[in-house]
Amino acid sequence: MIEMGRPKSSWLDLPPRMTARKLAFGRILYYYQARGKKIPLGSNEAAAKQEWARIEAGNTENAFPTIAKLYRESVFVNLAPSTKAHYAMALRNLEVAFRNFALEQITPADVKLYIRRRTKKASGLFEKKVLSALFAWARGEGHTSTPNPCTGITFSKTERKGMGGTRKRYVTDAEFAEVWKRGDEILQDAMDLALFTGQRPGDILKATRQDVREGVLWVVQQKTGATVGIRVEDGLQRVLDRIQARKRPSMYLIADDHGQRVRYAALNKRFVKARGKSDWQFRDIRAKAATDSPSLKDAQLLLGHEKETTTAEVYRRGKGHAVAPLKRGV
Repeated sequence: MIEMGRPKSSWLDLPPRMTARKLAFGRILYYYQARGKKIPLGSNEAAAKQEWARIEAGNTENAFPTIAKLYRESVFVNLAPSTKAHYAMALRNLEVAFRNFALEQITPADVKLYIRRRTKKASGLFEKKVLSALFAWARGEGHTSTPNPCTGITFSKTERKGMGGTRKRYVTDAEFAEVWKRGDEILQDAMDLALFTGQRPGDILKATRQDVREGVLWVVQQKTGATVGIRVEDGLQRVLDRIQARKRPSMYLIADDHGQRVRYAALNKRFVKARGKSDWQFRDIRAKAATDSPSLKDAQLLLGHEKETTTAEVYRRGKGHAVAPLKRGV
């Protein structure tokens, strides 16, 4: 993990939050920078550093590690276990990088440099998302009034290409069928259930027979806590009938031969084996379910998104649109 630091003056070696201003006639003035304000420290460097030490000793409440600790204690308790794990790892990396910063000192340039220096660009972009969420929370709680430094950051086309980010892979019916045929019963059940419900792998694997009530499959999404009810009809009806007909002593819809719940690692191992040289992932089935839905509204309801824009930006992608040719005589 990289260590970030504020750029220092070419003629001075100053501690964190201590800045200097060189006047036109050569005199240097020192300041303590915090909470969007500059506290004058005078023009004597030794005396200025003594004053800096005095102020610094009592100014830990707005240090990034302090705010990160408060954010973790306040917000993480409401996150799903898998989301909490990802956020915790991202926050640990951010704490290392910005451990010598107060919130007011983190600028868009610092965040951009952080991502550029990050070896794993996709992780860097996710950590930027976590940092942005932390700032939004801190502003709302009154810990700072400084603008969110993650807003408005842009990269060149070349840089964006190397960062990866949102997947745009659309799985065709033929690709889906090819992997499905090579899979065993457990993988086939999971793939069909994921396709017809549009739910995440974790939610598919924890679904039980008791979740099917009065002709509806009820899913409480682990990531968001949203409850989605999907009518059991057409393809989903056929899949559930096929699963229910199997004589496995298990409460789970996706179960192994001993009736035990199938974990994601075991399911993914089956998928990778059946996928062969194809480049798509099991999680792309959720995007396919959204893209193949009759309308954007249907996709939004199926996936359980609060906002239609989330569905449009994240899931309806990659397939492209067919248009009519130019109508003109030859």
